[in-house]
Amino acid sequence: MKPMIGLLSDVLPIGGYHKGPYMVGACVFGCMACLLVAFVICSCCTNLHFSTCDLLSEANYAEKIQKSPKHAPALLTYVWFGMTLSGLAASLFSGSLIESVGPRTPYLIAALPIIATLIPVGMGFLEEQKQTGQDVQETRTRYCEQWEVCMLCFLMFGCSVVLFCCGLIFEDPVVNAIVAMIIAAVVLISFSLVLSPLIAKFNAFVLVSNIVCLSTSGASFYFYTDTPAQYPEGPNFQPVFYNTVVGTLGSICSLAGIYFYQRYLSSWKYRDLFLFTQMLASALGSLDVLMFARVNVKLGVPDHLLVLGLSVFEPIVRQWMQMPSIVILSHLCPEGMEATMYALLAGCSNLGGTISSNLGAFLLDRMGCLPAGKIRESAQFENLWVAAAISTVLPLLVQLVSLGLIPDAYQNERLVHDRSDATAGSLLRRWWGHDREGYADATNSQVDSPEHADPEKDGV
Repeated sequence: MKPMIGLLSDVLPIGGYHKGPYMVGACVFGCMACLLVAFVICSCCTNLHFSTCDLLSEANYAEKIQKSPKHAPALLTYVWFGMTLSGLAASLFSGSLIESVGPRTPYLIAALPIIATLIPVGMGFLEEQKQTGQDVQETRTRYCEQWEVCMLCFLMFGCSVVLFCCGLIFEDPVVNAIVAMIIAAVVLISFSLVLSPLIAKFNAFVLVSNIVCLSTSGASFYFYTDTPAQYPEGPNFQPVFYNTVVGTLGSICSLAGIYFYQRYLSSWKYRDLFLFTQMLASALGSLDVLMFARVNVKLGVPDHLLVLGLSVFEPIVRQWMQMPSIVILSHLCPEGMEATMYALLAGCSNLGGTISSNLGAFLLDRMGCLPAGKIRESAQFENLWVAAAISTVLPLLVQLVSLGLIPDAYQNERLVHDRSDATAGSLLRRWWGHDREGYADATNSQVDSPEHADPEKDGV
């Protein structure tokens, strides 16, 4: 739904404001849903609230980054550190609340921070400028001229619905994998055809990179948590250790990862950082392979020690991989189209993650790794290390092959011109002969280094 929400907020402002009124409406619906505590309605409305506020906040800081690109890493570090810290606090308290007072109470408590969102919005923290009728008309004219962007929003919505329905209807991982691959091809071709070269290349890189990170979590969960009766050779972790201890430690280390990114990695070029972090991720993934093959046991390395070590370093590397992606997505949103473009690009990345889950389920099915918590299911884990090895090697190979799709720029450089078109110089427009001059502008958009940035636009 995010692309549709972004498109709606960009072309249909309420009272002259693109973001504030929509966030207010989403907060009201979310708060009412939490107070009613009706599960289906609550899930729909709270997700609508989270999606709307999340997207419009992202669009807001993307707008700030366009005005002052040199502050991009610091601004996003501040945002994501706060989000991760809040998520950690919620994880620590939600479990005890559910055990002590039942599952309904957390929803009632969640209504408080939801309604509290109205305070910064009402106080004008978004710093939105009220749009005149002429401004609104110019925005709509611009979207009409870039009708391809609107079509992409409907395409993303349709593909998400198809994936969701197929997951509900079909249990066969082969069918779901085929549907996922078809959708991946449709999305990749569509975005590559209609977006400007700089945006299309990075979007293709992110989509394919996420797809090949094949998820093996469906089997690895049972590998770690099966009891001795279910998997005598396994780690046999207690739920408290695996869910609470490892999860909490991972969240804390995520905070450390964000800090170290800002301190040491925010001045790196995109290409160097993506390659470096992927190599680290693959190295850590190889340790998972060793554990699934039970090599660590043969070497005398305890399972608890290895998992705790991975839970320290994997979240840190994951944040190092995620932060430059968020920075570059913010840089690639043309002025006046921040909500729509951020929703499309981030949505494409999320879609890649969903497709990787379907393909991962297919891989586990082919490998015979289908544990279900049953007694004596050791045979289900015999080839889990093979699936994990494939999932570890593929992203690194794709990274090496597609490194040229990443902009060769620093993270504090402006990547697109002011008022740039998201479709300028696209393959489709060049084939039609409508935008040959736009291709030169689009492929040379990386022009403003921090040293040459407009001094009038340095303030956030």
